[in-house]
Amino acid sequence: MKCGLNYYDMYAEEYFIQTFHADMTDTYRHFLPRLPAGCQILDLGSGSGRDAVYFRKQGYEVTALEPSKRLCEWMKRQFDGEIVCLPVEEYHPVMRFDAIWACASLLHLTKENLLEFFAGIGGYLKPGGFIYVSGKNGIQTGKCEDGRFFLEFDEMLFQEIIETNLSLRVEEVWYSGDAAGRTGFQWMNFVLKYRV
Repeated sequence: MKCGLNYYDMYAEEYFIQTFHADMTDTYRHFLPRLPAGCQILDLGSGSGRDAVYFRKQGYEVTALEPSKRLCEWMKRQFDGEIVCLPVEEYHPVMRFDAIWACASLLHLTKENLLEFFAGIGGYLKPGGFIYVSGKNGIQTGKCEDGRFFLEFDEMLFQEIIETNLSLRVEEVWYSGDAAGRTGFQWMNFVLKYRV
């Protein structure tokens, strides 16, 4: 997730303010009921730490992974759990998690890096574990004016993800509007289960 990292360092405060209070209640309902109480969640690309804070308040053990050093500093003001300030490509966990929450984060990877992540997901996720992913649908893949790279999530990419690792089972796929009220795209959401 190095693409556009300077953007998040430069605008960390603004990004924190814009995203921390976004209402994710509906999305949590698709994810949390599948998980055992108190299990270990990797919040991959934590951003403001909004979701990590919520999960911790619900009694889960949370590790927040965020590549932007400035956002990690802002996150520490709200989140008292473990924060790892690294891109996902450089993160090699010492343990596997019960669940991964990748909300609006993997869309900054190239397709090659994304498929590589899913091919090796056994290094992150325990057998029987779940991963939630959201990505923008209705955008153009590539760099935008602010320097960030975005990968469009569509049915074709989703099929490639599933074919990359046959141990992943589709639990649910749905589309949603933007929680912050932005227009011009929708979110593609999906939950996968890792079975070995």
